[in-house]
Amino acid sequence: MTRQISATLDSAAPNDPLPLPVRQHSWWVWITPALSIAILAIVAWHFRTFDFQQLIAVVPKSPLFWGVFVIYYMTGIVFDFIIFRWLWGIPLEGMVALARKNVSNQLLVDYLGEAYFYSWARKKVKMTTSPFGAVKDVAILSAFVSNIVTLVMMAMVYPFARTFNLGLTSTALAASVGVITLISLIVALFSKHIFSLSKGQLWGISALHAVRLIVSNVLMAVLWSIALPQVALGWWLVLATAKMLLGRLPLISNKDVIFAAFAVLVVGNDKEIQILMALMATLMLLTHLLVGAALAIGDLVTLPPRRGKAD
Repeated sequence: MTRQISATLDSAAPNDPLPLPVRQHSWWVWITPALSIAILAIVAWHFRTFDFQQLIAVVPKSPLFWGVFVIYYMTGIVFDFIIFRWLWGIPLEGMVALARKNVSNQLLVDYLGEAYFYSWARKKVKMTTSPFGAVKDVAILSAFVSNIVTLVMMAMVYPFARTFNLGLTSTALAASVGVITLISLIVALFSKHIFSLSKGQLWGISALHAVRLIVSNVLMAVLWSIALPQVALGWWLVLATAKMLLGRLPLISNKDVIFAAFAVLVVGNDKEIQILMALMATLMLLTHLLVGAALAIGDLVTLPPRRGKAD
């Protein structure tokens, strides 16, 4: 295993920065506690007005719903673990670090989770090159693959989307597609300067990201189908794809309103659709808050005592 990891890392491009020694500066030991305290503050802020009674009144009681929901929530974390297990051979403990990465991105600031995972990898995984290159490449490829899938799906659904009056102007749509296309072209043209991993690794990571997108959308459609079984699963798959497309368009405002209007046109049941969309958004936020609180409390409880002055 060690030989395979070394071979993988040796194949990285020369622009991958060399690893820096992990020096325990006086401020270094406070990074994780500070992050944990910030997450707990966000949790407390959201919980101050959280209406659990209203949530319990509309949440599905089916055990199947909750089983699929857990799998749906864990999909991104599991695929990240598969990627970094392949690249570095990270231990199972990496699942916890990746869960924290996900929560930090969702509750605090985008890509703060990547910064945390980078620092975790430097301390926990033995390697001959810096983990910065791999973390950077995985994050860029995630956005790149999502953009490519969005462009392909937009080309497929645009002739049908023109027949719906959803308040989505052609100018805004064209501008959004143009931004996505430009960013994707820049990444493709300057890939040798942007990416650090080998071509084989980049293709493998891209394939895993594509599979993750498909799995996530299918699971979301299944969740909606369980909550409103009177609507065929095929329509929920269409709606899940539409939601993904709207989420990736950068210059479109009122995305939730547009998606709700599209969902009502396709499925009907105006009130049920609104309740379902609000329910899923609330459940995702609540899960992020609970997972973040559990990880933060665990970190603070197990914080080792400081002995002497750090170097």
